[in-house]
Amino acid sequence: MTARTAEEEIRELARDLAPVRPIPRLRSALAAAVVLGLVALAAQWLLGGPGLRAGGVGTWLTLPYLATFAGLALVALGAIGAALAGAVPGREVSSRLGARVAAFGLVLAVAGGLWGIAHGDAPAAGEDLGACLSCIGRAFTLGAAPMLLACAFIVYAAVRRPGLGTALAIAGGVALGAASVHATCPSDSPLHWILAHTLAPVAAVIVLTAPLAALLARWTRRG
Repeated sequence: MTARTAEEEIRELARDLAPVRPIPRLRSALAAAVVLGLVALAAQWLLGGPGLRAGGVGTWLTLPYLATFAGLALVALGAIGAALAGAVPGREVSSRLGARVAAFGLVLAVAGGLWGIAHGDAPAAGEDLGACLSCIGRAFTLGAAPMLLACAFIVYAAVRRPGLGTALAIAGGVALGAASVHATCPSDSPLHWILAHTLAPVAAVIVLTAPLAALLARWTRRG
């Protein structure tokens, strides 16, 4: 085979290749997810939803409260980051790191609530079921936009088996919503924080992963 013939073969193969879609930068996508979560919180407030937690600085600076909030923030950033990185070839290390950050955040949030119960820093009794379901529902609502953005990134990146990425996107999005709920919820009960705030992402993963992953896989195949 001559050099000229080889060059022609390469050109013919190149003509048959489909154009590659550029994948957005991970940091930009993560920042966009956070911004969407903040916009959702602001929109809820403008529409008459609860504002920031009342009671002064003292209600924010207790160790159980801060640990729960920080833990939820870590779950949100870690899980969304892991979902985004897992959709990009060669970013497996970043994805695993994000998943570890999310797991640590969940442990921190639960530990914060348990610390509050054990040390009597706030009422240990949980509120009624309606209050818990209301906070969980708000976490789902506030986290929907960042969750769907991460899922759209997975579809755009053409991930063929999106199950794990979908679960991480759900956990991260709803955790971001739960952090907003925690910042606005008037409850002083650490048990309520655990059941209605910290476990909201876990409930979302259990309920939504299977149907949403199947939907994303179908969209990816069509694309």
